Formats: sequence, structure tokens, C-alpha cells
Amino acid sequence: MRLSATWIARALALLAVLFWGAAYLLAKAVLVWLPPFAAAGARYAGAALILLVVLAAQRGNPLRTLSGHWVGYLLMGFIGIAFFQAIFFAGLRFTSPVSAAVIMALTPVFTALGAAVFLGESLTLWVIAGMVLSVTGAALAVFGDNPRGIAGLSLDAGEPLVLLGALCMAFYTVASRRLMRKDVSALENTAIVLAVGAVFLLPLALYQAPDSPPASSAPVIALVALILGPTIIGYLAWNRATATIGVAEPNLIFNFIPVVTMVLSALQGERPWPEQVIGAALVIGGVTLGMLHGSAAQDHRAGSTQPVH
Repeated sequence: MRLSATWIARALALLAVLFWGAAYLLAKAVLVWLPPFAAAGARYAGAALILLVVLAAQRGNPLRTLSGHWVGYLLMGFIGIAFFQAIFFAGLRFTSPVSAAVIMALTPVFTALGAAVFLGESLTLWVIAGMVLSVTGAALAVFGDNPRGIAGLSLDAGEPLVLLGALCMAFYTVASRRLMRKDVSALENTAIVLAVGAVFLLPLALYQAPDSPPASSAPVIALVALILGPTIIGYLAWNRATATIGVAEPNLIFNFIPVVTMVLSALQGERPWPEQVIGAALVIGGVTLGMLHGSAAQDHRAGSTQPVH
């Protein structure tokens, strides 16, 4: 039986979410060998190079996208890619992949707030209720991710950095609506932003370049998987899915990235704490509530405009 285009699009959206849920564990594995700046630089330099080669083969010089719009792309590349990834990798050294995934799941909340402040989009009561629920769940997951739990109010050093990363990603999502060109493909836009981000990351990556090869091949394999899976295939699959069935249904699937991360962590022997499971459920419920019932969230493009996780 031949699958319809709709079901193929749903499968592609699910594939992207699986890759993005795995990205947190892959990044953690890369950090065993590479320092944060070097890891971020290697990831995006590799992805940008591959995408630019593909675009050059298809359309000639892809850098023409920057013509007359270089300020916007520099801003998005610096904040949405370079700064975001640098602090994200730094934060991931000191917190668990599950906590990082739950915190990053708050990105739609911050995006809705940014869209309300800077784009004039309305915040309905449903959206506000979803925000409160999501923030409560994230706090529960973060403060309860160790034996001391909520009573000890334990906060790892990396979690505020991951939170700042979520804010950077929200900025990128909101800014992309104003600053990205509308007359070129999403793939071309993303390739240019990744390339700009990689240029900003390059000096820091060279400064933190390791002095010796890894003790095993595992970090190298994880880095290659991070480049090819979440950064390239994940985005291309997501872009194809949203182009076929729109953003509403894929974005609901997008909300389950923390669940994927939890399952993969459990398969590796790192079972999540009960507070993390409950907190992730509250975050997913809050974001889904706002997206289903809030007009501002209906127009939200967190999943379709952000190509990296």
C-alpha cells in the first residue's frame, strides 16, 4: 500500500524529533574529547560546509543571499548559532541531557513572549496558562534532577547557561521573521546562517582545539553523527514535513523531544528522576495547551525556523 504524502511528512517530522532528542546525548559524548567551543565550532563548520557545497552545486554562488541583508544574517548567525551553541555546549558539561532537553523545550514559551513584545502578537489566556504550566514543570525537572531533589533546591552550574541558550534560540526564531529573506529557500537561508555562525565560532574553536586525539573513536563518531543527523538530516526532514502539512501538527510532535532524550538516556542506563518525568510532562502539556488554543502560538514557528538542537 502506497503511503500518502501526509503520512510521509508525519514520518519525516518524527524522524527529525528523534534526531533532535538524540542530539543532547551525542553532544554530551563529544564533550568527552572536545571543549565546548571546539565542539560547537566543529559541529557547525562541518554542517555549513556540507550545505554550502550542496547549494553551490544546485544554484551557483549561495553567498549572494547575503547581498543587502548581511547585517541581519550576521546578527542571527552570532546570537542564534555561535553564542547559543557556545553557551549550550558549556552548560551541557555541567548538567544532564534530560535537564537540558526539558529547559530547551521552553523555547516556544520565550518565543511567544518575544513575538508579543517585538512583533505585536497577542497573548491569550490559554497561552499564558500554558506558559505558567511549562515554567513550573521546567523548574520541577531542574531542581529535582538529583537525590537531594526539590528540598535541596539543587541547581547545577550548567542549567542557567542552557536557559540562556533557550532565550537565544527564541530570539533567533522571532528575528528570523523580520531579518531572513523571503525570496530564497529555507535551505539556503539556513546554510548561510550556519556558515556565519561557524565563522564566529572558528576563533574560539581554534583556541580550544585539543592537544591530543581522543582516547577512543566514540567522540569522533558522535561528532559525525551530530553533524549528519540532528544538524543536517533532521533539519531537511523537518523542512520537508512542514512544507507538506504545515507547522501546527509537526510542532506538536516537536514538543516531545524531552521524552525522546529521556528514553535514550534510560536505554544507556541513566534513568531519569521522577521529578524530571513529571516536569517534562508539565512542559509538554503547557506548550501544547498554548499551541492548540492560543492565536499567538498558532503562528509560532519554533520547530520550522530553528534548524539546530
